[in-house]
Amino acid sequence: MIRILVADDHSIVREGIRRVIETTQNVEVCAEASDGAEVLGCVERHRPDVVVLDINMPNLSGLECLQQIKADYDKTRVILLSFRSDGPVVQSAVNLGADGYVLKNARTDDLVDAIRAVISGGNYFSPQIAKEIISQVRDPQSGTEPFSSLSNREREILRQIADGQSAKEIAVALNISVKTVEAHRTNLMRKLKVKKATELVRYAIRHGLIDP
Repeated sequence: MIRILVADDHSIVREGIRRVIETTQNVEVCAEASDGAEVLGCVERHRPDVVVLDINMPNLSGLECLQQIKADYDKTRVILLSFRSDGPVVQSAVNLGADGYVLKNARTDDLVDAIRAVISGGNYFSPQIAKEIISQVRDPQSGTEPFSSLSNREREILRQIADGQSAKEIAVALNISVKTVEAHRTNLMRKLKVKKATELVRYAIRHGLIDP
């Protein structure tokens, strides 16, 4: 029996995915999670064969969870779910080791096909995602998408900046100095090649660090 962890912050979405999975032979849902921290806890407790993971998750984004799962549980396969098909997000997903990427507007059969593909050792990407990956291979941009190079602290500060918190509020929350927060913000803008705080917010939304 193939064991699946379903992770999405909307219970109605989880229920829909569960119903699709339960109609599939030799596949069962072993656990559900509604935020990123819960995802990692469920993976540790249940050791699922596959994690079906929404990119936009509270606390830790789907991409952050993906990175941690691949670092600690290399045999666990991860299929990302998202409405997003834009290049930077797709590149980040591929760089972090996603085994599949299914768009939320895809047919339900696509998710079943994705689960079967990754369990057999393959990969599955929705046609629009596959098209974007091929485009990146044929015409690679200079450098790589920087999301995977951000430290946990940098992502946390990016998340809080995008939530509208001031440097002082972030410093108090993380028990660091305001100067340290400002230094991290400067480094983030350099790494992400942005010039305005509003661009940091857009980046955080694209990569699932905060909800749009």
